[in-house]
Amino acid sequence: MQIKTHTDYAIRILQFVNTRKGETLTAMQIALATGITTPTFTKIAMKLKKDGMLKAIQGGQGGYILNKPAHEINIYDVLESIEGELRISHCMESGELCLHGEQVKCKVHEMLNSVQDDIVNKLSNMYISDLG
Repeated sequence: MQIKTHTDYAIRILQFVNTRKGETLTAMQIALATGITTPTFTKIAMKLKKDGMLKAIQGGQGGYILNKPAHEINIYDVLESIEGELRISHCMESGELCLHGEQVKCKVHEMLNSVQDDIVNKLSNMYISDLG
């Protein structure tokens, strides 16, 4: 399992915007500060806006700000916004059944489910505000 590059960028974007404490920042300012291209920023910003983490301000003095306080934006929500629901194995997908689950209690499924729950819980309790 590996977090996608765009998720890493999304966390960095939100962290940078948070450090500027309410200042409206242009796409170019954010892209330069986070080391990503403006087109990549725009793709990521669309998802973060859709999920209520980033707000776009229109007009000549427009740009981006956080849509809610950084202490309300957890890292799992960012991951889910960019990548979708975390599933460390195909049998953890919604609607998928463990191939062994109906015949016996599948120890592998139980172990993977426990690991997945630990990851989700850990990331759900880490916030953009924790990053400074």
